[in-house]
Amino acid sequence: MKKFCFKSLFLVFTLLLVTIFSTFVTAAPLYGDANYDGTINSSDAILLMRHVLDISKISDESIVDLNGDGFVNSNDYSLLKRYILEIIFEFPVENSKPTPTPTSTPIPTPTPTPEFHVFLLLGQSNMAGYPQALPQDKVKDERVLVLGFDDNPAIGRRKDEWDVACPPLHDNWSNALGPGDYFGKTMIEHVPDGGTIGLIPCAISGERIETFMKSGGSRYNWIVQRARIAQQSGGIIKGIIFHQGESNNGDPSWPNKVKTLVEDLRTDLNLGEVPFIAGELLYSGGCAGHNTLVNQLPSVISNCYVVSANGLVVDPSDTAWKLHFSRDSQVTLGKRYAEKMIEALGW
Repeated sequence: MKKFCFKSLFLVFTLLLVTIFSTFVTAAPLYGDANYDGTINSSDAILLMRHVLDISKISDESIVDLNGDGFVNSNDYSLLKRYILEIIFEFPVENSKPTPTPTSTPIPTPTPTPEFHVFLLLGQSNMAGYPQALPQDKVKDERVLVLGFDDNPAIGRRKDEWDVACPPLHDNWSNALGPGDYFGKTMIEHVPDGGTIGLIPCAISGERIETFMKSGGSRYNWIVQRARIAQQSGGIIKGIIFHQGESNNGDPSWPNKVKTLVEDLRTDLNLGEVPFIAGELLYSGGCAGHNTLVNQLPSVISNCYVVSANGLVVDPSDTAWKLHFSRDSQVTLGKRYAEKMIEALGW
């Protein structure tokens, strides 16, 4: 009888220890599991990127502080991306996770990590936007972001901070629609692997190309600064869309000045040969002849393309200059930019 009681007590004690140990193991954090589903994959990468960009929040930051420095930022996102791609097998914050022992079991194909695909928007008023946006233009997609052009309290947007994109992308004093809006809406329909689109608006109405150039221009450093903000937050600049020329109408030196601008940006931002896409000016009005120069750009700039303005019309409210695209024309132009960019990127 005593032996039976001793065995029973020993069994109860053993079960108690197993329960305590199991609870301890279960309570251990799974670093990188941002959605708490027990696995680490591209869904966690999306949540972490949105947390870093301050679009949404992960309640327990400790599980995504992957380098253990007390902060959650793009460095942690890079670590998570490398983990998912099986470039690394543990995070700096953890030391107890063993490197998987090779077995005869085939290694599964890693799930691609979504990227933050970013695009520069350069030019003057037709890129910044002139016609008034309609309510349907303001329907948001949280996968399309914009880097604040300036502070716009009316829509809660702050300069140089990421926000969900909707017009106006540029100046806060207007309700203007530019090609960037529907460029972003179209690009997100084709983005690979569930990525995010980021727009960096840098167009200024009425400015000559010289304003944006590195040598003597007052706005070149501003463009580079904004682009670097995007890069530092995990963005990868994939291309540039450009609409400018009205203020340099007919200037034969304009194509080479655009070439210099593009080459300087590619070099200073380490962009390689990212696509550069220029848009034609209206076929009507006093600047139509400048399209001859616009169409010279692919012959002087590598990986350069031109989108047509054929069929596009002037905005009825532009009675003074008669140079600005209508709302419907801006929608079409933005889609044309996107279609050409998708083709250039091979999406």
